[in-house]
Amino acid sequence: MPTTGTGAVTLPKMSVLASFTSPTHARVTWDASTDRTYSTGISKAVLYPQSSTGVAWNGLISVTEKGDDNTTTITLDGQRATAESLPGTFAGSLAAYMYPDELEPCLGNVDGYTSQPRKTFGLCYMDNHQLHILYNVLLQPGSDKYQTLSDNPSALAFGWDFTTLPVDIPWGRPSAHLVIMVDYAQPGALSALEDVLYGNAANAPSLPDPLSIYNIFDPFAVLKITDNGDGTWTADDQGNGAISMVDGNHFQITWPSAVFLSDTTYRIHSL
Repeated sequence: MPTTGTGAVTLPKMSVLASFTSPTHARVTWDASTDRTYSTGISKAVLYPQSSTGVAWNGLISVTEKGDDNTTTITLDGQRATAESLPGTFAGSLAAYMYPDELEPCLGNVDGYTSQPRKTFGLCYMDNHQLHILYNVLLQPGSDKYQTLSDNPSALAFGWDFTTLPVDIPWGRPSAHLVIMVDYAQPGALSALEDVLYGNAANAPSLPDPLSIYNIFDPFAVLKITDNGDGTWTADDQGNGAISMVDGNHFQITWPSAVFLSDTTYRIHSL
């Protein structure tokens, strides 16, 4: 049901998010059920070389993520005053038993010559709950160890550290790492994204930028918020029950993307 609002401070608190007016609380419990959520390795890895289509990366063993935030502490008169999180560089390491030929220029190997300028690339991979997308990955030289053949041969695992260069994020600060929570994503949106990442009968595999990913998900949003450009906005839950009328003049939006910032200000976005 489409509903038009007139600003961020004109509606009573209860009319935006009902859970704020009648919250329910329960004591924390542990081991209340046998359900457990955890990650179980990676799969569906795809390498995206510069100016080329994506290729399957068979043999990728692991991706170790080292995060991308730095913390600085500000002191005043010898006392810690604040701790601030600063933008950092997303980095980590890769391990693989094998890799596609398209990775060779990213290792600095060109036409049989080593130590050439290494190219950056994109990468996506999944665990059982998350789809990870990396941009502008730059590998550091590896330390591969070759050994003589023996009666007990073992597969050689390649390993590289990597760093990244962030890309613009329209709704946040630049980042080189996006994570899609597959358990919560709309199935249609996830399928449409996979058609781009993995390719289909009509399109070769490619790495979409963050804005393109947003545009893929936006049509599938249960709650859509539209800025009308005249000081008003429109909320449309497309019949999914996120919006309900309290009375003839007030409505409430009960949805995770409706969040109070203070007693008189809230933020709502499509989700």
